[in-house]
Parts: sequence; structure tokens; C-alpha cells
Amino acid sequence: MKLILSILTALVACTAASPVHPLTVVSSRRLGRKPCPKGGTLPLNYIAPTLMVPVSANLPDIAFGSTKTPLITPNNFCTIFNLVIPPSAPGDTCTLEFLFPDYEETSSPYMYHGGGHFTFTGYAFGSGATEETTYNHQPPPGPSPPQPPAVMSPGNAYIVNVGGCGAEPPGSLGVSGMLCSPDTVFSYLQTEGDELGCPIGFFVAIS
Repeated sequence: MKLILSILTALVACTAASPVHPLTVVSSRRLGRKPCPKGGTLPLNYIAPTLMVPVSANLPDIAFGSTKTPLITPNNFCTIFNLVIPPSAPGDTCTLEFLFPDYEETSSPYMYHGGGHFTFTGYAFGSGATEETTYNHQPPPGPSPPQPPAVMSPGNAYIVNVGGCGAEPPGSLGVSGMLCSPDTVFSYLQTEGDELGCPIGFFVAIS
């Protein structure tokens, strides 16, 4: 955490080439203005990231390892998220959401400053980041949601993509993607809804 914050302080003003794929938002909804119950807005069947790995366009060969506090800075730091779809999911619908409560709805610490534009790059199914992943050595490319660019702001829940879960028994399916921004500093503690209030971060709901 100290390393990430130090890097953020030193490099927040750095720039690099803009990411190619815009973040795609299918729909969004306003989150409530009162404390969330235990579990927040997450359904019973949900999946949280199994690994989150920052990468840097300005330090493209450095592996930063895993983190619990994803880091995004303008045209530099991005974070890759791995999720694993269980083998019980074939025939079900998987909904990728980003839950973004405001300061009244969560005590989970986060930093957010800028225009709020984000991009999301999808990787090939069955691939994903490791703790050795760097910006220059990312997972192989895969499908990215084909929607217009979106602004993400506190106090909302965003549906990024909806589709068939795809995992086949007896195995599971790894899905992975990278969140970047051309204009926003964003770092937060990924939580699943507990004493800190509403959950914040990427989740997959299975229905």
C-alpha cells in the first residue's frame, strides 16, 4: 500500500498513450442514501476478484504484484482484475458490475479525482494476470464490451457487461480485464460489504 501511494504521488501527473477500448456501461442505477445492510447491494450469488494487479505504462517492465487497493492514474497506472466463473454456472447469466458508493454510503477509503472517464480492456477467456504481469506482458487480448465511453461517479452501480457465464463442468472459467483512465486518479479498497458499509469494486452476479 505504501509503495502504491508513493508511486501515485510521484507519477500522478505523468502521461502516456490513451488506452484503446472505452469502458462499456450497459446501464447504471443510483445507490441508496442510507447505510447498506450486511452484504450491501450484492446478490447471494456473486463473484469477487481473485487477483488484482496494477501495471504502469510509464514503468512497463516492472511487476507490482497483487494488491487489495486497485490504482488508476491518467494514462499511466491501470489495474487488471481476475475473476473465476464456477463450473456450476453454465446456462446462467453473468453480470459484470462496478459498485461505486459515495462517502456517505461506505467507510471504505478511496481517492477519486478527475473527469471520471474510464476504459476497460477485456482479455481472452481462460487467461488472466499473475503477480508477474507487467504493462508490456499482459494477458492475450479478448472481447471488450462494445458500448460508448462512460463516466463513472460515486453513488452509482454500473453494469459493464451481461452475457452467458460460459463455464463448463467440471472446470471453471477465468475472465479478466484492465481498468484505465485518460483523466482520473482513482484508488480504493475493494470490499464486499461489511462493517465498512456498501461494497465497492468489480463483482460478477450470477442469475
